[in-house]
Amino acid sequence: MTPHETALVTILLERLKKTDSPDKDPEAETLIRHTTAEQPDAAYYLVQTVLIQDLSLHAAQNRIAELEKNLVETKTVPFLPHSFLGGLSTSNEPAPRAAAPPPESAAATH
Repeated sequence: MTPHETALVTILLERLKKTDSPDKDPEAETLIRHTTAEQPDAAYYLVQTVLIQDLSLHAAQNRIAELEKNLVETKTVPFLPHSFLGGLSTSNEPAPRAAAPPPESAAATH
């Protein structure tokens, strides 16, 4: 176990010591006691599971905060429409006019 893991386990166990819950569900408490008596490693696995979930939760919260920050930064940048020509045609000259249609032939009108 690394020193960091030792600290995480210690902090979790200290939190459990400070937990005061006089309103325990008697049926749940009996089931938990019975199951942990049958599986002596249950407390170990529960602590491990809680710590993994806690680390995952904090990582997800950090990622959400990062994405929200990026979203705010993106919204503050003025919108620049994408150019069909990749910005190569950005000049102050007016756009060229479309070519005039060819004159109709005399045969097409009769």
